[in-house]
Amino acid sequence: MISKKALVGVAALAVSALGVPAANAAQPGTAEFAQAQSTAINQAEQVSDALGTSTGGYYLDGTTAVVTVLDSAAAKAVQSHGLVARTVKHSLATLNSAKASLDAITDVPQTAWGIDPVSNQVVVTIYDAASKASRDKVTAAAQRLGDTARIEHQTGRLELHIADGDAIRNSQGRCSLGFNVKQGSTPYLLTAGHCTNLGGTWSGGDVTGARIVHSDCPGADSGLLTRPNGTGPGRINTGQAITSAGKPTVGQRMQKQGSTTGGGSGQITSVDQTVNFDVGVLRHEFGTTAHTDHGDSGGPAYSGSVGLGTLSGGNTTVSYFYPLQLELQSYGLTLA
Repeated sequence: MISKKALVGVAALAVSALGVPAANAAQPGTAEFAQAQSTAINQAEQVSDALGTSTGGYYLDGTTAVVTVLDSAAAKAVQSHGLVARTVKHSLATLNSAKASLDAITDVPQTAWGIDPVSNQVVVTIYDAASKASRDKVTAAAQRLGDTARIEHQTGRLELHIADGDAIRNSQGRCSLGFNVKQGSTPYLLTAGHCTNLGGTWSGGDVTGARIVHSDCPGADSGLLTRPNGTGPGRINTGQAITSAGKPTVGQRMQKQGSTTGGGSGQITSVDQTVNFDVGVLRHEFGTTAHTDHGDSGGPAYSGSVGLGTLSGGNTTVSYFYPLQLELQSYGLTLA
């Protein structure tokens, strides 16, 4: 795991918070930037855990961790760790309760919701492909939550990106390999569950006749395949090594790979999202601005050497990924 030590001092954080670049600051897209963001996330998570109900969560502003707080005592505690504090109205516990009430809603395809630590609200997204019944049901539920929730309307249709790729395939569809993983010394392939739900055996690259071990979708979106041709490298096909799994964080810069659109980058805009695709509900997804398309399903999201998740789908403005940490924990895996 990445060192817990502070990467920058209070003075550098203060300069960054004012929007003025610090001297020799790491630039987006570089390994140094990814490292700086990972370090800031680790710090913010430790401080937020210690604050308990006195925080509304945290997010990144560049390489600066911003921890939201409910009172001046919590703000001083955050600042004492060299992080930026911002006072908000709602605790994370309050926002989690509001989100849980929305999670009880069923049969509302083309909608999504999750906690936004920047606005200190649960953001409810209704896509224009949603039916009137879905729109009305979700709108009424969100309005009952008062100022803890906000409704946003987005164009387009959410789709699972499952066809037309060329990385791993069977007779029913094409997807992308997410991560090479292992259980003990046995190698496996990790991809999206909505891909492995298609059944059959999978092939591609140096893999032939991979069989399905686990397929979990909807709810989760994880799929595990055997790797009959031996152990694969623990790296992206660009050569970037993946050495750990990290927690996706709002404001974090990420990269992605997919067999249709190839490489690319974006920013994480939401975490712990409940996304209502037409095929069912996917939970704990994180949303990004990265561009993906059909065939990219199951492909990896990462930041430097830190793996973040595997692609589920999205539309022209958002791509949703399922967190790698949850996949590893669910199947008892480690990275190759």
